[in-house]
Amino acid sequence: MNALAMGIYDDLDDQTQPILGVDPVSNNIILFGGHMSGKTTFIKTLLVRMHENLDTDEVHSVYILDFGGNLGQYRDLPLVSACFDSGNEENVRRVFRTVENKLEKNVKLLASRQFLEVWNSDEAEKPEHIMLIMDNVNSFLADERYESYHETLTKMCREGLSKGLSMVFTAADLSGGIGRLLGSFSMKFALEGSADKYVDIFGQRVNEPMHCSGRGVAMIQGKPREFQFFLPFRSEKEELPMFTEVLSSVKTGNEKLTAFDGDLTAENLSDFIAADFDENIPSDCPVVGLDYYDHMPVYVNMHEMHSIAIYGKKKFGKTNLLNRMIRSIRKSCPGYRVVFFDDGRKQLEALYMEAPQNSVYLTSVDETNEYLDANGYAAKMDHGMINKNFTEKPNPPTVFVLQNKMLFQAGGAQLLKNVFPKMTAVSEEKQYWFIYSDVRKISNNDRDTESSLNNSISVAFLLDNIAEFVGDRGSRSVFGEMDPKELKNEYARCEVGDGYYYDIESDELKKIKFIKED
Repeated sequence: MNALAMGIYDDLDDQTQPILGVDPVSNNIILFGGHMSGKTTFIKTLLVRMHENLDTDEVHSVYILDFGGNLGQYRDLPLVSACFDSGNEENVRRVFRTVENKLEKNVKLLASRQFLEVWNSDEAEKPEHIMLIMDNVNSFLADERYESYHETLTKMCREGLSKGLSMVFTAADLSGGIGRLLGSFSMKFALEGSADKYVDIFGQRVNEPMHCSGRGVAMIQGKPREFQFFLPFRSEKEELPMFTEVLSSVKTGNEKLTAFDGDLTAENLSDFIAADFDENIPSDCPVVGLDYYDHMPVYVNMHEMHSIAIYGKKKFGKTNLLNRMIRSIRKSCPGYRVVFFDDGRKQLEALYMEAPQNSVYLTSVDETNEYLDANGYAAKMDHGMINKNFTEKPNPPTVFVLQNKMLFQAGGAQLLKNVFPKMTAVSEEKQYWFIYSDVRKISNNDRDTESSLNNSISVAFLLDNIAEFVGDRGSRSVFGEMDPKELKNEYARCEVGDGYYYDIESDELKKIKFIKED
């Protein structure tokens, strides 16, 4: 990609107005300006020029953090891999994680060489050019949600160009620590402002330019020059849609990051699922959502996971997740029996009534003990003694949905400590599944019962902010050994419909967007 024509500047030595060329691959660029001075217009023009000079043999991935909120119309241009505003914290984190992953790939491909050396060569396999655009970087730096990324951002500015990452920032001023980043920007532009402001940016006094949107000062060949940026279009409203349509069939080789827009449902799942997903998920394995970062489906592997726990706070989606799993199982495996262990709240009654002919509904510990014993699942306990007359009987594949709050009190200790763990141990052979649909803290600090429950769980879902959960009420759950501080830095706060999937055996934690049931 050649230098892009971004405007004209006044060459006082030659009394000419040459084209102001900008090379977005070789330079970090920062533009200062006040409100309505033309900062966002500069980014729009840059994006248009990049597409006008597009070389499909090169791979450019442009990530836009639109903290000004005015670039959304440009998100569909082919080179734009993502354009997110500040509304969803997780999307900002996704951009940083994606850029870091791409830089790691570039470093391996470069093999200790400089990016431009390989980029400008005739090698068949070239690294990818990555561009991170931040419109209103002051807002990003002032937002406490992103404090953990300040060091990462500084490192990207300082080292990114050698690895294929160029930065384009707009800022109102030097506040928030921008001054310490300036040394990493070889191209600095300042739109209309005060003389003192220009001294801070350029390190010398500069005459103030004419007051006109898009007009400012830049250091060109070591001298301050007044410039005028070009507009992206004569009429953005009319020309941008046509421009986007013309480019819609262009293949660029970059990957798009899609933001979840509202609820994720079975109907719109295909709109958000990763383009490169090609796995055949078994029909009897419920798909519960999409990974927040790579948009790959997250499902419960019923062939390997026989004990599932759901943690979370009230009205955050636990019932929705349970409904999703049970309805999926009933649809794909109509011969399975579902045993509901509810309590006086009767929160499972509606789900039971959707298919009562192949379900069982229990509401007390004694009733559950009797049912398990009479139907040959497990011997009941009576005053601490096991029923010696128990006879094991054949049963269809059975899903136990365990929600009774007495399970987590003294009255249910024997079920959690002795009965269910023994059944779980043979669950693969017998085809039993246990869904603890509302896990609570064990009463009376009963560590034995707590340990038995934790050790029996193979996969856990959490519908809550994980750092807060682990640091407080979940400190003795299956999540308890995680570091709350690291979790806070790694993951944004959850919205309703968000949560976590934790495969305990592989120690794999994923943040996911759950599918909302009707």
